[in-house]
Amino acid sequence: MKTFPSRMKGVSLAGWMVIIVLAVVLGTAALRTIPAYMEYSTIRTAINSTLADSKVGLQSENEIRAALDRRFGVNNVGAISARDLIISKESGILYIGVDYEVREPLFGNVDVILTFKQDFEKNIR
Repeated sequence: MKTFPSRMKGVSLAGWMVIIVLAVVLGTAALRTIPAYMEYSTIRTAINSTLADSKVGLQSENEIRAALDRRFGVNNVGAISARDLIISKESGILYIGVDYEVREPLFGNVDVILTFKQDFEKNIR
């Protein structure tokens, strides 16, 4: 003899409402944060291409900042400028540090804060 569950049902209306609210909140968060990650990717690419230049070891810190400002201007980077970067030369190694935050409103008085921090280095000997 087979026994079947007598009350086998799917997801209730309340369950669907919870799923929809979660999907909307996560979708909104994704739509707000993706541009910040794309801009960070552009910043990383600009710094890496500046470090790939063979003349970067001969340039002063101000010349490196000017080159990065040009690259940021071409790529419409607005979250950070070259003045905000940490650039130093120590013992034949060029360091460029990025450390900034992006605050995006999610809804109401709830914000999403994204922190981007990375150090780049190149041996210039």
